[in-house]
Amino acid sequence: MNIARICVEEIRDDSCRLKELYSTIPFWRDLLGAVRAGHTEFAEMLAGAGLLEQFGLSTSTVHDYQDIEVHAFILGIVSAGRWDEVQTKSFLTYASHWIDDFFDSPDKVANPVQLLLDRRDIRRALANMGPVGKVGFAMADRVPHPEAIYKTLHRMLYGGLVQRCRRYAERHALVAEYESIATRFVDPLLVEEIRQLQPEAYWTTNKSVLEISNAAEEVLDFNTAELWNLVYAPALYYQDVDEEAARGELSFEESDAPKLDEMIKMIHLGGKYLARSYERSSLQMRQLEFVALSFSNLPDEVTSAYRSLWDGGR
Repeated sequence: MNIARICVEEIRDDSCRLKELYSTIPFWRDLLGAVRAGHTEFAEMLAGAGLLEQFGLSTSTVHDYQDIEVHAFILGIVSAGRWDEVQTKSFLTYASHWIDDFFDSPDKVANPVQLLLDRRDIRRALANMGPVGKVGFAMADRVPHPEAIYKTLHRMLYGGLVQRCRRYAERHALVAEYESIATRFVDPLLVEEIRQLQPEAYWTTNKSVLEISNAAEEVLDFNTAELWNLVYAPALYYQDVDEEAARGELSFEESDAPKLDEMIKMIHLGGKYLARSYERSSLQMRQLEFVALSFSNLPDEVTSAYRSLWDGGR
């Protein structure tokens, strides 16, 4: 895509620039139609569960609501032509953003002690969250691979637990627990390589959770999803890190914060396997390039690592 880098923040209230961003994808009109159908389905689900009137469509103080549509659009790129699948992915994207704040926002977590106690069993955690937890169960009911949704939500739960933890020793222990949750169903050889990364850098994969996309597809592959998690986590982390820190939703100290060089190692780890599987012209590489062009605040090192991946695709 030979276009100038487009800043999502600059297009939030500018439909023309949003159209310019989307139109870099040839089938963007059909894709956007399916994304918006997924949003309608999400809103109807909230209304049916009695949650729309109580909480509204958006719970986030970090993401502009339009950003969620961009995220759903991104996830849908690789499902071009399977518009029902794109709609499902869109529904899941809106639902995951909605429930995420009930995991990580200090203002919205109703019972942090109970959530901590329930952390090893995501179904129990959702059940004990009351009506809010219904959104998680609705996500699982919507896909052919509910186990991928439960793994997604479990990772997100640990994302919130770590973000809200102010004591180093407890936070470090939660990060260690996260690894065992996140690598479940992943090839042991890949897990061994993941263990060579800074644990806090790997923890940022709670923000990419590509299982949520794979859950809607015909074939579920936890290994490939994990490789893409390694690649995309830095983009999702750096997109929000400053805003989350300003709002008290990030508790790392300088000594244990995810390190940029470790994030680059993570991209290279995922990329060395993915580059063997995907052509430069593949939808997966187009998706990666779209992300790099869309997120304006990424460190140059991250963008460079992404460029080396799509340029190195076989």
